[in-house]
Amino acid sequence: MSVVPHDANQPEAAPEENAQGSPSVQDAGNPGFYPPRPEVGTQPAGQDAAAGAAELEAVRTQVAERIAGLADKTADLTKQATASAVAAGKGGLARAAKIGREKVIPELGRTGAKVRERTRPDRLKKDYRDFLLWLHANVLDSAIERLFFVPTKGNVPLAGLTLRGNNRASGHDYKPTPNSVFKWALAAVAEEDIGRMSFVDYGAGKGRVMLLASQYPFSQVGGIEFAEELHDNATMNIAQFPRSRMKCRNVECVLDDVVNITPLDGEAVHYFFNPFGPEIFAGVLKGIVASYHTRPRRLYVILIDMDAAELMHKTGVFQEVKLPAAERMQAQTLSPYTIAVYRSLA
Repeated sequence: MSVVPHDANQPEAAPEENAQGSPSVQDAGNPGFYPPRPEVGTQPAGQDAAAGAAELEAVRTQVAERIAGLADKTADLTKQATASAVAAGKGGLARAAKIGREKVIPELGRTGAKVRERTRPDRLKKDYRDFLLWLHANVLDSAIERLFFVPTKGNVPLAGLTLRGNNRASGHDYKPTPNSVFKWALAAVAEEDIGRMSFVDYGAGKGRVMLLASQYPFSQVGGIEFAEELHDNATMNIAQFPRSRMKCRNVECVLDDVVNITPLDGEAVHYFFNPFGPEIFAGVLKGIVASYHTRPRRLYVILIDMDAAELMHKTGVFQEVKLPAAERMQAQTLSPYTIAVYRSLA
């Protein structure tokens, strides 16, 4: 491409006649592409400012009045709600007080009475004794109970049974001696040579104590029972008891009233689990003492759940023997019955 230098002396070509002007240049009277400028107002600036301030103040006043109205309405609603709440609270307190007087306070009184009843020393003692009876019957005696042909656990009332003799009124219902109680009581005789001693159970029942005694090497084991049905049970249990467990197989239960029985002549352990009233016991004890005076010898009297310390002391023949320390501690904690063991002076 060539470049032609410009001649300064040559006149410039005139613009074409039909050439259009630039759109950026506008005539004063033609609006063209851009809108016309707004004309400046003819009012003074001070008057405009005053008018704007007055209008703003009017708006502020309206807003303030509206807020004040809402505040008054809210206050009224708050007062109404507070009054309703106070009234409801008063009504609720009144109802609560009425319920308290009619139901809560009496129930508290009844509960307090039950607590006082339950926490009385004699009641606590009874509850604990009931627990121990359950413990022996259902836990501690379960192994030995399986050895009996006729179950020996549980009490049996004398009412309805066929009895020998005329002492029905003095007899006590059947109840089994717990195995542990028997062992603790017999521990007081452990220092003796029981191989030359007899064992007698007064009120033999179903034969449980007789068969517990048969596991010791006594010379003989006997029992006395005046209820025919219980005697039959004892006889069957003696016949069916495992002989491998018996160190004494000379075991016999007699059906008779105890007042008709003469005490044995030899050394013996006399066992009483509260089988009859104090009058009958006093007569039996009198016979044992008379036998001792005829022939002084080693005798033991074991009393379970009986209060006969004064009567035993008056005999002048027997003195109380303490259980060995270990058995005494166990008996004090776990025995549901009192255990007292007496030994003759000879």
